[in-house]
Amino acid sequence: FNDVHDLGKDWLSDMGGVYTLGLSEGSTVSNNVVHDVYSFSYGGWGLYTDEGSTGITLENNLVYNTKTGSFHQHYGKENLVRNNLLIDSKEQQIQRSRAENHLSFTFENNIVYYHTGNLLAGLWKDANVTLRNNVYWNAAGAPISFAGMSFDAWQKSGKDAGSIIADPKFVDPQARDYHLQGDSPALKLGFKPFDFTKAGVYGDAAWIKLANSQTYRPLEIEPAAPK
Repeated sequence: FNDVHDLGKDWLSDMGGVYTLGLSEGSTVSNNVVHDVYSFSYGGWGLYTDEGSTGITLENNLVYNTKTGSFHQHYGKENLVRNNLLIDSKEQQIQRSRAENHLSFTFENNIVYYHTGNLLAGLWKDANVTLRNNVYWNAAGAPISFAGMSFDAWQKSGKDAGSIIADPKFVDPQARDYHLQGDSPALKLGFKPFDFTKAGVYGDAAWIKLANSQTYRPLEIEPAAPK
């Protein structure tokens, strides 16, 4: 239930709103809102399982407005990415940087919704990553490429059993209301709605107002003095 936002500010690279590494069996990353993560170059991710992250469940998270991906796994083992809302990363939506000789992660019952960039980046065609029962939607109307394959060919290769390409029918995505309408196709696939409005600062009204008043401001860097 953390609200993690305004990171990097076009100045730092290789980071995530939630960053994990190493053996972490039984750990969970849940019910967080991560948004506005912008790196200088690479590495403005929302959820980032790095450096051998193992045994972590990431679920019921809302991620939006990132630069290089809502979710990225560099390398790791048997992580579970489930029931997340992954929305509007600029360059690509989900990334896997290493093909491994064990199950990297399972990606299931997620909604991936975006306007720009590619759906996938990195290495996806080996057998050691599982995707199933996800909803994918390019809201700009462009066709979706699955690691250079059509959706039909992608599913025939063994990936994304039960997944669909369909508008998830958010209540009002322009207003950041990502609750689902009652006839959302994601509900039929088993997506379980969660209340992302509970994430963030709580307490008295003045405290909440102070937290909500913080807005993004670019860093002001003094120009180098002439030599």
